[in-house]
Amino acid sequence: MAGAATKLGIRAMRTNLGDAWKNDRRKLLKSVTAWVLFSGIIVVFIFLGQTPHHAGVAAGGAAASVNGQIVSLAEFSEQVEMMSRDPRFGQLEQFGGDFARQMIRKQAIAALVDQRLVGENLGKMGLLTPDAQVRDTIAGIEAFKEGDRFSKTRYLGYLQQTRQTPGEFEEKLRRQLATGRAARTFSAALRPLPFEIELMKAVEGKKANVEAVSVPTETLVIADGVSQADIKAFLAKAESTTRVKSYFDSHKSDFSQPEKAKVRHILIRAEKGKPDSVLAAKTESEKLLAAIKGGADFAKLASEKSQDPGSKSNGGLIDYFSKGSMVPEFEKFAFSAKSGEISDLVQTDFGFHIIKLEDRKAASEKKLEDVSEDIAQTLVAQDQSRSEIELLEKALAANETAAVSAFVAKHKLKWSESGAFALNAESIPKVGGGDEAVSTAFKLSAEKPYPAKLVRQGPQALLLRYKAVGADSKTTAKLAKGQSESAPEALTEAAASRRVEEAFGSWIDGLRKMAKISISPEVDGRTGAAIE
Repeated sequence: MAGAATKLGIRAMRTNLGDAWKNDRRKLLKSVTAWVLFSGIIVVFIFLGQTPHHAGVAAGGAAASVNGQIVSLAEFSEQVEMMSRDPRFGQLEQFGGDFARQMIRKQAIAALVDQRLVGENLGKMGLLTPDAQVRDTIAGIEAFKEGDRFSKTRYLGYLQQTRQTPGEFEEKLRRQLATGRAARTFSAALRPLPFEIELMKAVEGKKANVEAVSVPTETLVIADGVSQADIKAFLAKAESTTRVKSYFDSHKSDFSQPEKAKVRHILIRAEKGKPDSVLAAKTESEKLLAAIKGGADFAKLASEKSQDPGSKSNGGLIDYFSKGSMVPEFEKFAFSAKSGEISDLVQTDFGFHIIKLEDRKAASEKKLEDVSEDIAQTLVAQDQSRSEIELLEKALAANETAAVSAFVAKHKLKWSESGAFALNAESIPKVGGGDEAVSTAFKLSAEKPYPAKLVRQGPQALLLRYKAVGADSKTTAKLAKGQSESAPEALTEAAASRRVEEAFGSWIDGLRKMAKISISPEVDGRTGAAIE
């Protein structure tokens, strides 16, 4: 059962990290901070016996100061390295290597600062880590054993390799044990009560199923469906002039066209920094250029000889592109040559190019009077879309099911079934919508199949419709079966863990606000953000 809870927690963390990165980077930082506190408090135990690189550990100076206590750069470097080795941080790579490194550095200094704060405050409360516990912990570390017995030689060897004194290592361990003790205290105090476990089981057992359509609130009526009569009537209104100009001013890029070029090219690749490869590519390119100047068909030669897979099959053609799309050397010729002109060899990091300019379009910018009707058409479509949405919401509020069905049919919207889901779901399967959509779905019934209002999601809105949870739907039955077999204990464990993390995190936040914390500019600059 503990294994199920662990798997559930890992899945939740991955989901939370991904969602946070898309929606709220501050939330992401807090998610990883909680992960460090509860999953990596004694991360040092995992890698004991592996020697950190001396280049990082031997660095002198202070990484941070916490109420006068110094966090050394050596300790910071070691913490960064150990976290970098921890496979649990590997998923951060999905956001990019640079981001992952910055995040690990940020969490490393945050963990060290928090350890100082926790240790200091537990000390004030008289909750100290006894020397005997520190000694027993060291004696129990496998890396320091020979057979089943603690080896002082191994222990001192490790300290020598990592350039630490016994006092420094033991104090570091004391801080980590104090942080772990504080976390366990919060965990014990906030475990779910029996009635909460029963409530969780009841919540998990309650299922809903809905059908949904996504309604585009701004583009329900497409511009092409607006009549000329409607456009003229719109432009005849006094306030329309201001609306059209405002739209034009805020969408100028839609009405301008940068200079563009269309070319054919032949690329012979060369490995940068390898003289033999460069010389061979240049020699081959010179032969091709001579053939072209001698009358060979450029497109045919590109199809046969070019090493650019993106354009080779099309005779080397690269359709219209604007400046900033290609490397500077390539663009310099493309935007200065005359139509039909062929370049000499153009060397870039990719190799050697032979370029032929096929055509170039000059930059252009439309004037307001040239696009007034087009803008009016768009604005009328938006107005009509909003009017249709208002009629739909009135029908929903009045529980006029026939009018709602007619709306869906009129706009050719398609229903999709979610399948069974529980009240504690974060969103509706296959539909989304978050907590609001889930809450709305559980208010629906056969007697009242539609909600009183739409679930808004920016330029989209969700229209939900009740559907019974029945075995007649294979998808619904499969989902319901999978959820009924899930362990309530695991779900309760995950909910309790979140509650503990939130409480412990709030306590840590309070300690930070009252503390005097300064981060070294070297550390702060490299992590990309200060401790929050």
